[in-house]
Amino acid sequence: MVVTPLYNSKVMDIVSIISGSYLAQGFSPEFTTRVAKIAEIVDFNEGDYIVHEEEDNCDLMILAEGSAEIVTLAGDSIGLLKPTMPFGEVAFLDRKRRSSNVVASSRCRVVVMPEEPLRELLKGEPEMAVCALRNLSALLCDRLRKANQQIAALNAIDEFSR
Repeated sequence: MVVTPLYNSKVMDIVSIISGSYLAQGFSPEFTTRVAKIAEIVDFNEGDYIVHEEEDNCDLMILAEGSAEIVTLAGDSIGLLKPTMPFGEVAFLDRKRRSSNVVASSRCRVVVMPEEPLRELLKGEPEMAVCALRNLSALLCDRLRKANQQIAALNAIDEFSR
């Protein structure tokens, strides 16, 4: 295979994005490059749905540029995504339908790591798989703690208004 400068540039851009993400803490540079080779960058305009709740797609993603909101089916915003933040981890981990919508709040660039090729890479690199699972678990724990704080705040408001 002949590697063109454009291809090298694209892979290096994706390597840089993945390396800057919480997802890649502990990844070797070689493994990060292998992940970048299976990934692609997808652009979204403000208001575009990046992820639709209930879709079957289980790809893992990283927001590279812009901002996006995690939105419930009822339209309630439950979180904001900023550059370097991975998302799509729930569906990637449990292989079930998406649990929420992600809507671009501005023009966005997203690194999409396709589920099956990523799983194959992780199977072949147990140490990197442990890093990825540890990082995704920490991300989920952080999001759960924030959700618990929001629920507690809503309960306090409800109690106060009685």
